[in-house]
Amino acid sequence: MAQHYDLIVIGGGSGGLSAAERAARYGARCALIEAARLRGTCVNVGCIPKKVMWYAANLAHALDDAPGYGFRLDYFGFDWHELKTARDHFVLDVNEWYLGHLAEAGVILIRGFARFTEAHILEVGGEHYSADHIIIATGRRPKIPELPGAEFGMT
Repeated sequence: MAQHYDLIVIGGGSGGLSAAERAARYGARCALIEAARLRGTCVNVGCIPKKVMWYAANLAHALDDAPGYGFRLDYFGFDWHELKTARDHFVLDVNEWYLGHLAEAGVILIRGFARFTEAHILEVGGEHYSADHIIIATGRRPKIPELPGAEFGMT
């Protein structure tokens, strides 16, 4: 027997989260299916990590320029591993916040990959779920450009 919802959203990126959260706040019984981290490309490997790296680069330039403005600094170098670790922790904190946000809205999170078995029935990890409405919001995969160093952006 399938667990039934008013709405099931496949995909925990920006679009999927917004749809599920809004419907739940209007009283719909909602589930969201996601196999990976919430918030998709922007939060996990795009906008947010890029901004952390951009701010770090800006700070490095400011430190180099500071003596020209009268600042005396003891510059002891840079620790790539520390920056990357801090960036990754920041992204994980955003993901954790969204888990709480979904729970607060009453959205049930189902971990795994969904596949249709019938028009309104999905299978995820051997369990079946049905819904009056199903939204597919799976987004796309990022394209890594053929540029030296581009592979470092995906680690």
